[in-house]
Amino acid sequence: MTGIQIGIFASVFGVGLGVASIIGYIRWKHWKQQLQVWEGFAKTRGWSFMARSGFMYSAGTMEMKGRHAGRSITVETEHRGYGRHFHIVTIVRHGLGNGFPREVVIRPETLGDTVLRLFGNKDEDVGDASLDNALDLRNVTPKARTFLLRTEMKQPLLNLARAFEHFSIEDGVLTVAVIAVPRTTIELYELLKPVRELADAVRDTLGDTG
Repeated sequence: MTGIQIGIFASVFGVGLGVASIIGYIRWKHWKQQLQVWEGFAKTRGWSFMARSGFMYSAGTMEMKGRHAGRSITVETEHRGYGRHFHIVTIVRHGLGNGFPREVVIRPETLGDTVLRLFGNKDEDVGDASLDNALDLRNVTPKARTFLLRTEMKQPLLNLARAFEHFSIEDGVLTVAVIAVPRTTIELYELLKPVRELADAVRDTLGDTG
């Protein structure tokens, strides 16, 4: 390798290292900002907070645990996929109490579900058009139907379906997953708002805090 080639290589390497350092610094700064926001959010609510650092300036994972409406709630981030398919997901889990019908399974209605309806393969209905169109319902017992048709429950369930592409209610636990990480207190509040509304509706309807 000639002196000119060595010089060119050194210049390219130096530029690459500089760009990598800048990107790493930006990622590190965003990570620190997220830590402050999440930790402050947890602290004001009396929740616990834990964080695990990432590798080489990459984002780590965070977790908040506490109680809302008398029931457990967890908000955490998780790394999924590899390479080009790598992404970070924020997961919210909220218990809905002993009074919520545990047998019923609820997910958002998808385009695939709509297509299956045309071929006679459909989920169960509760008898309210807006709920039946927005939700994929399974194991709808008479008890579950009566509960879901309560006036107090309808709007929070519809708001949940409008807010999240991926969620489920199984065994009395609401689980939400979004491919994003809230960076501000407002974003955290907006993420949790539909979850809190449903939990509050269940509590107020049943007077149950278990």
